[in-house]
Amino acid sequence: MVDGERLGARLDRLEHLIERLEEVRAEGLESYLEDEDLRAKAERWLQLAIQICIDVGAQFLSEVSARPPSDYAGVFTALAGAGVLGRDHAERLADAAGQRNLLVHAYLEIDDRAIFASLSRLDDLRSFARVAQRAADEG
Repeated sequence: MVDGERLGARLDRLEHLIERLEEVRAEGLESYLEDEDLRAKAERWLQLAIQICIDVGAQFLSEVSARPPSDYAGVFTALAGAGVLGRDHAERLADAAGQRNLLVHAYLEIDDRAIFASLSRLDDLRSFARVAQRAADEG
C-alpha cells in the first residue's frame, strides 16, 4: 500500500520544484544562458523533480511487480506496461530519466539549450503527479 502521507509530501515538493522551474523558463533563454547561478539552480531543481517521479513510480511498481526495472527509464516503461501510464507519456518520462542521468553523471556534457528546452515539458511531470495521486486514491 502506498504511504499516502509520504506520497503527498513528494508530490507537494514536486509541484514546488515545477513552479520554480516555470519561473526559470519565464526568464527566457538568453537570461538562462547568461546566468550561471540560474542554470545551476534549474539543473538541480530539474534533477530533483525527475527523481521524485522516478521514486514515486518505483514505489508503485514495487506493489504490482516482483521484478524491478533495470534502469530509471524502465520505471516508466513498466508503468505503461501495467496500464498506469500511456505509452507516449511513459516515453517522455523515460527521456526525462535519461536527462536526470546526464545531469548527475555526465555533467561535463550538459547542453544548456537542451536543458532550457526541457523546461517546456514540465507538464509531463505535473501530469505524472496527477496520475500517481489518482492511482493512490484508487489504491
